[in-house]
Amino acid sequence: MEVDVPDGVSRDGFLDLLGRLDGSRTIEDLERETGLDGEVVREVVEPAVGWGLIDEGAVPVVSPGTAALARLEGLLNDLLEDLVLTGPFWRRILERPQRLHPNVFFGFGLENWFLLSRESGLGSAVQTLAENADLRQALDDFDRRGSRHDDVAVRAFRSLGATRGDLLRARPLPTTAALIKMLSWWARTDPLFFVATLGVIEERLEADNEEPVARCPFLAACETVGLTPGFVEPMRAHARAGAARRHGALSRALFARMPGIDEETERSWQAKAHLFMETYAGFCDGVLDHYSDPHRPLLRLCG
Repeated sequence: MEVDVPDGVSRDGFLDLLGRLDGSRTIEDLERETGLDGEVVREVVEPAVGWGLIDEGAVPVVSPGTAALARLEGLLNDLLEDLVLTGPFWRRILERPQRLHPNVFFGFGLENWFLLSRESGLGSAVQTLAENADLRQALDDFDRRGSRHDDVAVRAFRSLGATRGDLLRARPLPTTAALIKMLSWWARTDPLFFVATLGVIEERLEADNEEPVARCPFLAACETVGLTPGFVEPMRAHARAGAARRHGALSRALFARMPGIDEETERSWQAKAHLFMETYAGFCDGVLDHYSDPHRPLLRLCG
C-alpha cells in the first residue's frame, strides 16, 4: 500500500502521525497530539484501515484453550454423527455387516494403515511450528510412544499373505490420499486444529470412553461376520494402543497450555471442521465403493 504525504504536511509531521498509529488512539486523539486537521488525519488512516493494517483498537476477545477445544470437539462430534456415522459405509457396518464382502473390512484396515503410517511424519510437522516449549515436548513424547504402533496393522495383513514390502508398494485410494494431503497441510499450517481432529476421530471410532476397545463398532462387526482372528486380533491390539495413547487426552493437555484462542481463529476452525468431516466421510465411503467389488485386488500395487 502506498500513501502519499498529504498536501501541507511536512515529512516529519507525516512520520510522526504514522508512528502514533498503534491502535490505542482515536481520530480526535491524533488531531490533538499532532495538531493536524481531522480531514488530513482521515486521509492517512482510512486507507490503512481498508487494507487491514490497523483496526479500531478493540481488545481481541479470547477464550481459554480448553473452552475453545470443547466447542470445536462438540462441532466435530455433531458433524461425525451427521456426515460420517450416517453415511453408507458406517450404516452397513453397524446394521448389515454380514452383507459386506470381507475385502471391505480388510480395505478399511488397509486405508487406515496408510493414514497411520504417515502419522509420525505429520506429528513432526506439528512440532516444527509449535512455539510453546511444553507443547513441543508433549508432542515429542507422544510421537515416541506411538511411532511404531502401525506394526500391529502390518501383522494383521501378514495373515492375509501381504508383507510389509507389499504394503509399502501399495497405493491408497484417491479418497484416502485426499485426506492425507489435507491433514498434512493442516499439520503444517494449523497444528492445533490438526491435533483436535485426531482426538475426535480416534476416540469416537476406536474406543468407547467407558469401555475402551471392547465396544469398537468396527471390531464388533469383524467378529459378527467371522473374519479370521489373524486379522482381527492385531487390529484389536492396534485399537488398544490407540486407546492407550488417547489422542483426545493429548489434545486437551496441549490446548490447556495455550494462552488463549481468539474468535477469528475459532471461526476459521468451524469452516475447517465442515471440510474435514466431508473429506473423512468421503474416505469411509470410498472404502465401501472400491472394496465391495470382489474382482478388485485388495492391494493396488505400484510398479
